[in-house]
Amino acid sequence: MRFSLPGLLGFCYLVLLSPQLATQEIQKCGDTKVEYSPFDKGYANRMQVHATPNPTGELSTREKEISPQGTRWRITVPPDTTKPGPWTTHVYVGATGRTDLELVFVDETNGGVELKWLNEKLLYGQVWWGRIYSTDFIFDAEQRVFVYREMAHYGELIEPCKQ
Repeated sequence: MRFSLPGLLGFCYLVLLSPQLATQEIQKCGDTKVEYSPFDKGYANRMQVHATPNPTGELSTREKEISPQGTRWRITVPPDTTKPGPWTTHVYVGATGRTDLELVFVDETNGGVELKWLNEKLLYGQVWWGRIYSTDFIFDAEQRVFVYREMAHYGELIEPCKQ
């Protein structure tokens, strides 16, 4: 068996000279978790709320997601990913006969925006900024404010684990 000098040196570095790699312990499957942290204000300009007049045209052809008791609705307009980014998702929220506001999620790239009505005024959402990084939020449609926002990091869930 023949070894090249660069290959042998690389192997020696990884095994002998890098104690972090040699002693790093693989977590047990099931012990991994999502790490939550306070909302990163650097993302605030990427989660926008706008008052909006009643838009027409494209929205009238889209399906409305109705709140549990049917007093509010939302329409999600995903970005056209066939065009170059940054991609932006628009969410219109309204009540019978009117559109109250628009939520704009700028440059969400890796999983889009997921939304669910919690009740007649609160929306739970998750917007993905990357493959393992998102913001979880609750939006109050009556007050037009985010009442909860935290960053979620899923890095541990993609690492190898042992049974």
